[in-house]
Amino acid sequence: MTKFKFKIVVVGDFAVGKTTLIINFTEKTFRGMYIPTIGVQFTKKTVNIEEDEVELTIWDIAGQDKFAKVRQTFYENAAGFIIVYDVTRSKTTENIKMWYQDVIKNTGEIPCVLIGNKKDLIDEKQVNEEDIKKLILNEDFKINFQFETSAKTGENVDNGFKSLVKLLINK
Repeated sequence: MTKFKFKIVVVGDFAVGKTTLIINFTEKTFRGMYIPTIGVQFTKKTVNIEEDEVELTIWDIAGQDKFAKVRQTFYENAAGFIIVYDVTRSKTTENIKMWYQDVIKNTGEIPCVLIGNKKDLIDEKQVNEEDIKKLILNEDFKINFQFETSAKTGENVDNGFKSLVKLLINK
């Protein structure tokens, strides 16, 4: 068994569900109350991928503009990152490129997964998955995987995080 340690940063606009996704991945629970992240929070989780044991330190980066200047210091030593947008708020897709560039200008090219969260809110959905695929293809991104998830139901949450971990192991 090989052991790995990776730092992953999770970024995206405020209230897209970054913290809730991380809680679902690490604790398999859902907390419905929104509490904004102040600056950064981090969580540790050990996962087994095939025969490898991977210790993750997941950094939950605040999405509010007032934290823009300090955010860059939190990216240091990140091995990979996840950009989260909210499928019920199309405005949150407008900053995908900004989040991508903000991270890679501080880390260099590292693996990235794009997650559209709140998939369970079907009646409120404003973002089409096909439009996101077109956006990714038309921009100068290196998004390795793209998923729609629900932090409430847990759908695709593990897939999003574990696909990034597999990329890091095989890097």
